[in-house]
Amino acid sequence: MKQKKFETLLYSSAGVLVMLVIIIAINIITAAFKTRLDLTEEKAYTLNAGTRRILEKIDGPVEIRLYYSQSEARMPSMLKAYARQIEDLLGEFRQASRGNIEIKKFDPEPDSEAEELAQLDGIEPQLLSTGDQIYLGVAISQDPVKVALPFLSPDRERMLEYDLARALAKVISTNKPVIGVMTPLPLFGSPMNPMMMRMGQQGQEPWAVINELKRDFDVRQVQMDAEKIDDDIRVLLVIHPKDIKDTAQYAIDQFVLRGGKLIALLDATAV
Repeated sequence: MKQKKFETLLYSSAGVLVMLVIIIAINIITAAFKTRLDLTEEKAYTLNAGTRRILEKIDGPVEIRLYYSQSEARMPSMLKAYARQIEDLLGEFRQASRGNIEIKKFDPEPDSEAEELAQLDGIEPQLLSTGDQIYLGVAISQDPVKVALPFLSPDRERMLEYDLARALAKVISTNKPVIGVMTPLPLFGSPMNPMMMRMGQQGQEPWAVINELKRDFDVRQVQMDAEKIDDDIRVLLVIHPKDIKDTAQYAIDQFVLRGGKLIALLDATAV
Protein backbone atom coordinates (compact mmCIF):
# COMPACT_ATOMS: atom_id res chain seq x y z
CA MET A 1 0.00 0.00 0.00
CA LYS A 2 2.81 2.35 0.95
CA GLN A 3 4.67 1.38 -2.21
CA LYS A 4 1.63 2.30 -4.33
CA LYS A 5 1.28 5.71 -2.69
CA PHE A 6 4.97 6.39 -3.25
CA GLU A 7 4.70 5.51 -6.95
CA THR A 8 1.68 7.81 -7.33
CA LEU A 9 3.56 10.66 -5.68
CA LEU A 10 6.63 9.99 -7.83
CA TYR A 11 4.66 9.98 -11.04
CA SER A 12 2.79 13.13 -10.00
CA SER A 13 6.02 15.00 -9.19
CA ALA A 14 7.55 13.82 -12.45
CA GLY A 15 4.52 15.06 -14.35
CA VAL A 16 4.71 18.48 -12.74
CA LEU A 17 8.43 18.64 -13.49
CA VAL A 18 7.90 17.72 -17.13
CA MET A 19 5.21 20.39 -17.51
CA LEU A 20 7.52 22.94 -15.90
CA VAL A 21 10.29 22.07 -18.35
CA ILE A 22 7.87 22.41 -21.29
CA ILE A 23 6.66 25.83 -20.12
CA ILE A 24 10.24 27.09 -19.68
CA ALA A 25 11.19 25.78 -23.14
CA ILE A 26 8.21 27.52 -24.75
CA ASN A 27 9.12 30.82 -23.08
CA ILE A 28 12.74 30.54 -24.23
CA ILE A 29 11.72 29.78 -27.81
CA THR A 30 9.15 32.58 -28.05
CA ALA A 31 11.54 35.06 -26.46
CA ALA A 32 14.20 34.17 -29.01
CA PHE A 33 11.90 34.74 -31.98
CA LYS A 34 10.10 37.73 -30.40
CA THR A 35 6.84 36.98 -32.15
CA ARG A 36 3.35 37.89 -31.00
CA LEU A 37 0.09 36.30 -31.99
CA ASP A 38 -2.77 38.74 -32.60
CA LEU A 39 -6.05 36.95 -31.96
CA THR A 40 -8.22 40.09 -31.71
CA GLU A 41 -11.03 40.30 -34.28
CA GLU A 42 -10.06 43.85 -35.33
CA LYS A 43 -6.31 43.01 -35.45
CA ALA A 44 -5.60 45.66 -32.84
CA TYR A 45 -1.98 44.56 -32.44
CA THR A 46 -1.11 44.11 -36.11
CA LEU A 47 0.67 47.06 -37.70
CA ASN A 48 -0.26 47.84 -41.29
CA ALA A 49 2.27 47.60 -44.10
CA GLY A 50 2.72 51.38 -44.42
CA THR A 51 3.63 51.72 -40.76
CA ARG A 52 6.13 48.87 -41.00
CA ARG A 53 7.82 50.51 -44.00
CA ILE A 54 8.27 53.71 -41.98
CA LEU A 55 9.69 51.76 -39.02
CA GLU A 56 12.13 49.95 -41.32
CA LYS A 57 13.55 53.31 -42.45
CA ILE A 58 14.67 54.30 -38.94
CA ASP A 59 18.46 54.34 -38.98
CA GLY A 60 19.13 55.85 -35.55
CA PRO A 61 17.71 56.18 -32.05
CA VAL A 62 14.23 57.70 -31.81
CA GLU A 63 12.70 58.70 -28.48
CA ILE A 64 8.95 58.69 -27.92
CA ARG A 65 7.74 60.44 -24.78
CA LEU A 66 4.22 59.55 -23.71
CA TYR A 67 2.56 61.96 -21.30
CA TYR A 68 -0.64 60.93 -19.59
CA SER A 69 -2.22 61.68 -16.24
CA GLN A 70 -2.31 58.49 -14.20
CA SER A 71 -4.26 59.79 -11.20
CA GLU A 72 -7.41 57.74 -10.65
CA ALA A 73 -9.18 60.82 -9.28
CA ARG A 74 -8.46 63.05 -12.29
CA MET A 75 -8.29 60.66 -15.25
CA PRO A 76 -11.67 59.32 -16.51
CA SER A 77 -11.78 55.55 -16.89
CA MET A 78 -12.43 55.82 -20.62
CA LEU A 79 -9.29 57.87 -21.15
CA LYS A 80 -7.26 55.53 -18.95
CA ALA A 81 -8.33 52.61 -21.15
CA TYR A 82 -7.39 54.61 -24.24
CA ALA A 83 -4.00 55.46 -22.71
CA ARG A 84 -3.33 51.74 -22.24
CA GLN A 85 -4.25 51.18 -25.89
CA ILE A 86 -1.74 53.87 -26.90
CA GLU A 87 0.92 52.20 -24.74
CA ASP A 88 0.25 48.85 -26.42
CA LEU A 89 0.51 50.37 -29.89
CA LEU A 90 3.76 52.17 -29.04
CA GLY A 91 5.05 48.83 -27.76
CA GLU A 92 4.35 47.36 -31.21
CA PHE A 93 6.25 50.28 -32.76
CA ARG A 94 9.23 49.60 -30.50
CA GLN A 95 9.24 45.88 -31.27
CA ALA A 96 9.04 46.43 -35.05
CA SER A 97 11.80 49.09 -34.98
CA ARG A 98 14.48 46.53 -34.07
CA GLY A 99 15.47 48.42 -30.96
CA ASN A 100 15.69 51.89 -32.55
CA ILE A 101 12.74 53.28 -30.60
CA GLU A 102 12.90 54.09 -26.90
CA ILE A 103 9.66 54.86 -25.07
CA LYS A 104 9.53 56.99 -21.93
CA LYS A 105 6.36 57.51 -19.89
CA PHE A 106 5.62 60.55 -17.74
CA ASP A 107 2.82 61.46 -15.35
CA PRO A 108 2.50 65.28 -15.49
CA GLU A 109 1.22 66.01 -12.01
CA PRO A 110 0.50 69.71 -11.30
CA ASP A 111 3.65 71.76 -10.64
CA SER A 112 5.92 68.78 -11.32
CA GLU A 113 9.04 68.40 -13.46
CA ALA A 114 7.05 66.06 -15.72
CA GLU A 115 4.45 68.78 -16.33
CA GLU A 116 7.18 71.29 -17.16
CA LEU A 117 8.75 68.82 -19.57
CA ALA A 118 5.37 68.19 -21.20
CA GLN A 119 4.88 71.90 -21.80
CA LEU A 120 8.38 72.21 -23.26
CA ASP A 121 7.51 69.34 -25.62
CA GLY A 122 4.34 71.12 -26.75
CA ILE A 123 1.90 68.77 -24.99
CA GLU A 124 -1.24 70.67 -24.05
CA PRO A 125 -3.43 69.99 -20.98
CA GLN A 126 -7.11 69.33 -21.52
CA LEU A 127 -9.73 70.81 -19.19
CA LEU A 128 -12.41 68.38 -18.01
CA SER A 129 -15.93 69.26 -16.95
CA THR A 130 -14.83 68.60 -13.36
CA GLY A 131 -12.33 71.43 -13.61
CA ASP A 132 -9.34 69.07 -13.57
CA GLN A 133 -6.62 69.23 -16.21
CA ILE A 134 -5.33 66.03 -17.78
CA TYR A 135 -2.56 65.18 -20.25
CA LEU A 136 -2.62 62.58 -23.00
CA GLY A 137 -0.08 63.42 -25.67
CA VAL A 138 3.09 62.22 -27.36
CA ALA A 139 6.37 63.84 -28.40
CA ILE A 140 8.56 62.02 -30.94
CA SER A 141 12.14 63.17 -31.43
CA GLN A 142 15.29 62.28 -33.28
CA ASP A 143 17.82 65.02 -32.69
CA PRO A 144 17.41 67.77 -33.84
CA VAL A 145 13.84 67.14 -35.10
CA LYS A 146 10.83 66.87 -32.80
CA VAL A 147 7.13 66.45 -33.56
CA ALA A 148 4.41 66.72 -30.91
CA LEU A 149 0.88 65.36 -30.87
CA PRO A 150 -0.52 67.66 -28.15
CA PHE A 151 -3.61 65.56 -27.40
CA LEU A 152 -4.53 62.08 -28.61
CA SER A 153 -8.30 62.32 -28.70
CA PRO A 154 -10.36 59.12 -28.44
CA ASP A 155 -12.45 60.58 -31.28
CA ARG A 156 -9.53 59.67 -33.57
CA GLU A 157 -9.09 56.16 -32.19
CA ARG A 158 -9.40 54.59 -35.65
CA MET A 159 -6.71 57.00 -36.91
CA LEU A 160 -4.34 56.48 -33.96
CA GLU A 161 -1.82 54.30 -35.80
CA TYR A 162 -1.90 56.66 -38.80
CA ASP A 163 -1.34 59.76 -36.64
CA LEU A 164 1.59 58.20 -34.79
CA ALA A 165 3.16 56.79 -37.96
CA ARG A 166 2.83 60.13 -39.76
CA ALA A 167 4.47 61.98 -36.88
CA LEU A 168 7.27 59.41 -36.87
CA ALA A 169 7.74 59.80 -40.63
CA LYS A 170 8.12 63.57 -40.20
CA VAL A 171 10.83 63.05 -37.62
CA ILE A 172 12.95 60.63 -39.64
CA SER A 173 12.47 62.30 -43.04
CA THR A 174 15.08 64.85 -44.06
CA ASN A 175 13.21 65.99 -47.18
CA LYS A 176 9.49 66.04 -47.93
CA PRO A 177 8.38 64.16 -51.06
CA VAL A 178 7.29 66.50 -53.86
CA ILE A 179 3.71 66.33 -55.13
CA GLY A 180 2.53 68.23 -58.19
CA VAL A 181 -1.04 69.50 -58.49
CA MET A 182 -2.50 70.39 -61.88
CA THR A 183 -5.97 71.93 -61.93
CA PRO A 184 -7.86 74.93 -63.31
CA LEU A 185 -9.69 75.21 -59.96
CA PRO A 186 -8.46 77.85 -57.48
CA LEU A 187 -7.13 75.25 -55.03
CA PHE A 188 -4.06 77.34 -54.25
CA GLY A 189 -6.14 80.43 -53.53
CA SER A 190 -5.59 83.80 -55.14
CA PRO A 191 -3.26 86.65 -54.15
CA MET A 192 -4.57 89.90 -52.79
CA ASN A 193 -5.36 92.49 -55.43
CA PRO A 194 -4.43 96.04 -54.26
CA MET A 195 -7.54 97.45 -55.91
CA MET A 196 -9.77 94.88 -54.21
CA MET A 197 -8.03 95.53 -50.88
CA ARG A 198 -9.07 99.17 -51.09
CA MET A 199 -12.64 97.95 -51.42
CA GLY A 200 -12.27 95.87 -48.25
CA GLN A 201 -11.97 92.52 -49.99
CA GLN A 202 -9.22 89.99 -49.43
CA GLY A 203 -7.59 87.28 -51.50
CA GLN A 204 -8.85 83.73 -51.44
CA GLU A 205 -7.15 81.29 -49.06
CA PRO A 206 -5.85 77.92 -50.35
CA TRP A 207 -8.34 75.10 -50.11
CA ALA A 208 -8.18 72.79 -47.10
CA VAL A 209 -6.91 69.88 -49.22
CA ILE A 210 -3.81 71.90 -50.20
CA ASN A 211 -3.10 72.94 -46.63
CA GLU A 212 -3.46 69.33 -45.50
CA LEU A 213 -1.09 68.06 -48.20
CA LYS A 214 1.49 70.69 -47.23
CA ARG A 215 1.72 69.18 -43.77
CA ASP A 216 3.49 66.12 -45.18
CA PHE A 217 4.60 67.04 -48.70
CA ASP A 218 6.26 69.73 -50.75
CA VAL A 219 3.26 70.74 -52.88
CA ARG A 220 4.02 72.31 -56.25
CA GLN A 221 1.48 73.82 -58.64
CA VAL A 222 1.73 72.59 -62.23
CA GLN A 223 0.18 74.79 -64.92
CA MET A 224 -2.41 73.52 -67.37
CA ASP A 225 -0.09 74.32 -70.30
CA ALA A 226 3.10 72.84 -68.79
CA GLU A 227 5.55 71.39 -71.30
CA LYS A 228 7.33 69.17 -68.76
CA ILE A 229 6.68 67.76 -65.30
CA ASP A 230 9.66 68.45 -63.02
CA ASP A 231 11.86 65.41 -62.42
CA ASP A 232 11.66 65.66 -58.62
CA ILE A 233 7.85 65.35 -58.62
CA ARG A 234 6.97 61.82 -57.49
CA VAL A 235 3.20 62.03 -57.69
CA LEU A 236 1.06 64.20 -59.94
CA LEU A 237 -2.47 64.99 -58.81
CA VAL A 238 -4.67 66.10 -61.73
CA ILE A 239 -8.04 67.52 -60.68
CA HIS A 240 -10.81 68.29 -63.20
CA PRO A 241 -8.40 69.11 -66.08
CA LYS A 242 -10.88 71.12 -68.13
CA ASP A 243 -9.35 72.74 -71.26
CA ILE A 244 -5.98 71.08 -70.66
CA LYS A 245 -3.45 71.92 -73.38
CA ASP A 246 -1.91 69.33 -75.67
CA THR A 247 1.54 70.16 -74.32
CA ALA A 248 0.40 69.32 -70.79
CA GLN A 249 -1.16 66.04 -71.94
CA TYR A 250 2.11 65.05 -73.59
CA ALA A 251 4.02 66.07 -70.45
CA ILE A 252 1.78 63.85 -68.32
CA ASP A 253 2.29 60.97 -70.77
CA GLN A 254 6.07 61.29 -70.48
CA PHE A 255 5.84 61.63 -66.69
CA VAL A 256 3.98 58.31 -66.41
CA LEU A 257 6.31 56.57 -68.88
CA ARG A 258 9.34 57.46 -66.75
CA GLY A 259 7.73 55.94 -63.65
CA GLY A 260 5.80 58.83 -62.14
CA LYS A 261 2.59 58.17 -60.23
CA LEU A 262 -0.59 59.80 -61.55
CA ILE A 263 -3.81 60.41 -59.64
CA ALA A 264 -6.57 61.80 -61.87
CA LEU A 265 -9.85 63.10 -60.44
CA LEU A 266 -12.29 63.38 -63.33
CA ASP A 267 -15.98 64.21 -63.57
CA ALA A 268 -17.58 63.75 -66.97
CA THR A 269 -20.67 65.73 -65.92
CA ALA A 270 -18.79 68.78 -64.55
CA VAL A 271 -18.85 71.96 -66.60
